[in-house]
Amino acid sequence: MNNSKIRKINNIIALVISSFTALLGLFWLVFILGDVIIHGFSAINLDLFIHDPAPPGVDQGGLRNAFIGQLLITLVGIIVGVPLGILGATFLAEYARGTLISQIISIASDIMVSVPSIVIGTFVYAIMVKPMGHFSGWAGALTLAIIMLPVVIRTTENMLNLVSWTLREAAFALGAPYYKVIFQVVYRGAATGILTGILLSVARVAGETAPLLFTSFNNTFFSVNMNQPISSLTVSVFQYAMGPYEIWHKQAWAASLIITITILLITILGRFIVKRRYGK
Repeated sequence: MNNSKIRKINNIIALVISSFTALLGLFWLVFILGDVIIHGFSAINLDLFIHDPAPPGVDQGGLRNAFIGQLLITLVGIIVGVPLGILGATFLAEYARGTLISQIISIASDIMVSVPSIVIGTFVYAIMVKPMGHFSGWAGALTLAIIMLPVVIRTTENMLNLVSWTLREAAFALGAPYYKVIFQVVYRGAATGILTGILLSVARVAGETAPLLFTSFNNTFFSVNMNQPISSLTVSVFQYAMGPYEIWHKQAWAASLIITITILLITILGRFIVKRRYGK
């Protein structure tokens, strides 16, 4: 058997194995999404959005408090984590490029990406919750911001490094100061990648439960006071899924579907904005 036939056989084997693994992964993805859609769609109703939780065992109530709490915690986390991540990545890619501190921070960010979220939750519990003496929405938001930070830093840094240095030199030649070069040239060239990193970080924190158990905890009543324990969808899903009541299970499925749809809509909207703004 000559080398040409051996290469063709190896190519066919590799193609079959890769196709099988891709189909296997796609099967489980469709299976999970289908299960969430089937169980969650039938449980969605208006009461879920406008009513607070009912007493245990009562077939009424909703998750209004959890929706508002999740929105508050996530928004504060994004407001804190995304700008810090972009600015940190800008420092690494533009001002500290090739230096030792840049390499150290990049390695630390890679390590932080893979750190279990519950570790970050216990860290925030130790530095914020325990000294304050109570759980709070601010602690939960800080936890989400810390989880988002390394994801935004690494993706943004990589995207900024992909922008050709000759574009910067051309802007310098026209007399543009460095900060304008960064905002009007570098950021525009890396906008798609930066937004992708932000969406990845939002998707990462949108389903976090364990760190919120140590920080924002939960609240069965409606509250927008970030200085006190506040409810969240993910913690509510966890508690309702572990509960003995059928209505809790249905509401947990509905909340899971809404989280999935929200992330999907944010991703589609982000792609549309980038294509419309920077597609040309």
